[in-house]
Amino acid sequence: MEQMRADRFLTALGYGSRSEAKKIIREGRLLKNGLPVKRPEERIAPETDRVELDGAAVRFEPMEYWVLNKPAGILCATEDRYRETVISYMGLKRRGMVPCGRLDLDTEGLLLVTDDGQLVHRLLAPGRHVDKRYEVSYSGELPPDAAERFDQGIILEDGTRCMPAELEEPGNPAILRIQEGKFHQVKRMFRALGTTVTHLKRLSMGPLYLDSLNLRDGEFRRLTESEVQMLREFTEGKREETGSRKMNTPGAGNGTESCEPELPDINRFRAFLFDFDGTLVDSMWMWGAIDEAYLRRFGITDFSAENLSSKIVGMSLPECAEYFRKEFHIPAEPAEMIRDWEEMTVEKYRREVPLKPGARHFLDVIKGRGEKTAITSSNSPRMIRAAADSLGISEKIDLIITADEVASGKPDPAIYIEAAKRLGVAPEDCLVFEDIPEGILAGKRAGMTVVAVKDDFSAGQEAEKKALAGYMIGSYEELL
Repeated sequence: MEQMRADRFLTALGYGSRSEAKKIIREGRLLKNGLPVKRPEERIAPETDRVELDGAAVRFEPMEYWVLNKPAGILCATEDRYRETVISYMGLKRRGMVPCGRLDLDTEGLLLVTDDGQLVHRLLAPGRHVDKRYEVSYSGELPPDAAERFDQGIILEDGTRCMPAELEEPGNPAILRIQEGKFHQVKRMFRALGTTVTHLKRLSMGPLYLDSLNLRDGEFRRLTESEVQMLREFTEGKREETGSRKMNTPGAGNGTESCEPELPDINRFRAFLFDFDGTLVDSMWMWGAIDEAYLRRFGITDFSAENLSSKIVGMSLPECAEYFRKEFHIPAEPAEMIRDWEEMTVEKYRREVPLKPGARHFLDVIKGRGEKTAITSSNSPRMIRAAADSLGISEKIDLIITADEVASGKPDPAIYIEAAKRLGVAPEDCLVFEDIPEGILAGKRAGMTVVAVKDDFSAGQEAEKKALAGYMIGSYEELL
C-alpha cells in the first residue's frame, strides 16, 4: 500500500474532517513509531508504521467489510436528518462506508456494508445476475400461475417489466429469488399479483447466507478473511450479461473474467434529463460560501458548513428556507430568503460557473439528432435560466422543472416522473445524469437509466454513486 498523508490517514478512518485531523496533529495526539507526527503532510506507511492515536493503536485496512442482520426501523443510508441509519446504528466512522443495496425501512435481514465500491457495483448491477433471496409474508392469495408469472417477469403497476424471478417456495411465507433491485420491487411484484406484503426479510445475497453468518436480529460483525475472499472470488466470477434475461443456475459464470459495464448507448434514449448543480454545471463549490455569507448577515458564525451541506442536500429552496428558519431562527419569510439567495447566486452563475467537461459538445450532438432535453433541479428557475443564458445553452434545453413544482424533492422520483410526462416520453426511454446519491435514487425510482457524474463536491461518495447508478463519467465525451 502506498504511503499516505497523516491528515488523509485520519480522515479516511473517520476521525473528522481534514481540518479536524490537522488539529489532532497540532495537539500531538498522533504518534508514528513512538514519535509525534508534526505536520499534516508527513507520510505514514499503513502496512509498516506503528500508529497510535491518544495512546491507542490505530490500524488502517484498504477496505472494510461488515455484515448486519438489519432490524426494522433502521434506514439504509449513510446519513439522515431524522432517522437512525445503518452507519450510525453500527457506529462506523470510516469514510466511504455504504450499504450494499437499500432495504426498505421496515425490511429486515442480510445487509453488507463496505467501502469496496467495485465489489458493491458487482453485487448490485442487474446485468451481473446476482441472486438475492427474500422471505415474504403477505395477505391475500397468490394466483395459481404465480410461479410462471414470476419466471416470465412480473409487470408492475406502472408497466415496468421485471427480470425473471423464481418463487422457490410458494407458501406463506414464500421464498422469492430475484436478480435486480428496483424501488420497493418485492412489494410491488406481490401487489401486481393481488396480494400485500406484510413482512419482508432478506435471507441471502450472492454467496452470503444469513443463517450461516450466525447473527441474531440486530447483530453485526466484520466478515472474516475467508468470507471476504469467498465474496471477491464470487463477484470476480460474475460478468455483465445483456443477451439473456433468464435466471442463473448456482455457480454459473464462475471462472469468467470480470469486467466493468459499458456505458449506456445514448442511441437507445429519446430524452436526456440533467440535474443542474454539479451535474451539468460545475457550481457546487459556491454554495457553502453563499450559505456562510447569508448566515453571517444575522450574526451566525458557529456552524459547520460541511454538516449544513449534508443536511440540506437534495432539498428544494422552500424546504431549505424552512430548515434555515427552524435551525438558525432566521427572522425572515421563506419568499424573502429565496429572493436573497437568488440575488447572491445569479451573479456568480453569470460570471464564474463553467459547464462540466464535454457537456456543450454532448448537448450539441443530442439536439442535432432532435432528442428532447430537460433540467430537473432543486434550484430556482431564475437561477438556472441565468446560468443557461450566460453559458449559451438555453436553446438546447426543452424543459426546466424544479423541485418546488412537485410534491417533494429528491430522492422522491416525482420530479423525474413529471419531466417525462411533460416531454411525452416513457420513463424507460429517459437517460438521467446526477451527481449525488439522492438524485440517483430519484431517477432510478422513476424507472429511468441513470449515469453518475463525477464532481469534487461529492468525491467522498463516488463508491456509493457508482454502486447506485451502475455507470459513472468524468466527462460527457465518454458517451460519444
